[in-house]
Amino acid sequence: MSNDMFGQYRAEWENDEVHVNIPFSVAGVGTTILLTSKFTGKIMMLDVGDGVLRDLLSHGFVDSLNDIDPLAISHGHFDHVGGLHSLLGFMRMLKRTNQLNILIPTGCDEAISITKGFRDLYGKTLPFKIWYHELSQGSGFDTDFFKIKSFEVEHFSSEFDQGTGALEPALGYRVQIGNTTVAYTGDTRLCSGVESVVYDADLAIIEATHRETPPPDSGHRVHLSSEEANELGKLAKEYILIHKIPEL
Repeated sequence: MSNDMFGQYRAEWENDEVHVNIPFSVAGVGTTILLTSKFTGKIMMLDVGDGVLRDLLSHGFVDSLNDIDPLAISHGHFDHVGGLHSLLGFMRMLKRTNQLNILIPTGCDEAISITKGFRDLYGKTLPFKIWYHELSQGSGFDTDFFKIKSFEVEHFSSEFDQGTGALEPALGYRVQIGNTTVAYTGDTRLCSGVESVVYDADLAIIEATHRETPPPDSGHRVHLSSEEANELGKLAKEYILIHKIPEL
């Protein structure tokens, strides 16, 4: 992909209360979403895919790394959690002081292993505390600036499926900033959980991996199509489609 093609993989949205910045989102590569409170300057991050440091540098967020809290991870696939070690290492190098809360789906071994492994390796020299919290359907997590509720969504993967139909631990999130609600689906197929995530949100950020809707007999559905995502978006006041397959 040439540099002039990156524009189609980033997006922004704002109102009087929050600035939403999606510096990059491509299926199988990386997704990072930043919600900045306009009243406080505090930042919540949703997912931390590969290339997150380049995304933060290119959009001028380096000076704000001490203000990122919490970080919510939707599921354990590398394009959503692959940049976590790099981000934590960069925060350590810059001597971040504020504690960091990481929200993780219950049983998401990838995110838990990275977080615990980093803490075990560098705990004696870490200038900030790292806490992780396992969330499930209906779990809440509030800071002074963000009020978060998690919803279980349905995402299959080869690691968990193995022909059994088992689901990946995966969450969508609704985040309230002031009177504004921002919804994020994570990766999912159509299900009641994802409808609850986006319903009546001021902004819904919806994955739209497939260009076309697969036929009903195509096996376990893993992602939304653009058609399904657009229909889902109608449940929200406004929406943005992300996580598309790159055009090579």
